[in-house]
Amino acid sequence: MSLKKLALWFLIGSVALSAAFGIIAILSGSFGSFQIRIILTTLTISAASICALASGALWEERGARFLPAAGIVLAVLAAALLIVGIWFEPRGEHFWKLTASIGVLAAATAHDCLLSLAKLAARFTWARVITFTAIYLLALLIIVAIYVEPQGDVGFKLIGVTSIVVAALTIMTPIFHRLSRADLSGSNREQSLPETINCPQCTARLSRQLTVSECEQCGCRFVLNILNAGRPA
Repeated sequence: MSLKKLALWFLIGSVALSAAFGIIAILSGSFGSFQIRIILTTLTISAASICALASGALWEERGARFLPAAGIVLAVLAAALLIVGIWFEPRGEHFWKLTASIGVLAAATAHDCLLSLAKLAARFTWARVITFTAIYLLALLIIVAIYVEPQGDVGFKLIGVTSIVVAALTIMTPIFHRLSRADLSGSNREQSLPETINCPQCTARLSRQLTVSECEQCGCRFVLNILNAGRPA
């Protein structure tokens, strides 16, 4: 079973369990600490499954390994720590700070994996670099705020500005993906064509052009127009 399907089944199972326990708690009239822990555990597994699903999609789509693997490991580790915290309630604040930091990194990696699925033309590659930088800069600022209490409002302003940049780039990435279709399809089509063609009048061998071609032997001028490239055999 692929990572994507495994994460999907975990997500389905955890959501179903959360709904079932919630319904049972409401109908039975008892909503104690045990029921709350069960629901929080299933919700944690759901969140981890979503992050792992996003990372697994990049793993299968692009064949990338490091980033999606890191996302899956971080999601599983964050979920494991949070479940330990839910059931055993450790009192030390360092445990919760570590758990929150790993959770932030897991969410940032899943976010970046999703945006990395977009296929961008060369003219939009800058957006991928800036988005990657902004996402992890935001994660770093949040982690610093977790461990070090910000003095004044400078830290919150930095987090706010970076969040706006991340949100804007997240919205623009699918748009850049859509605008890149023509460039990528044209590039793929050009790469699949033979390097030479025959003149339609004298059958002389000519270099392939996607604009107007002119035969040096007979002077015939023509345009190569592909109506349907079809699929390679």
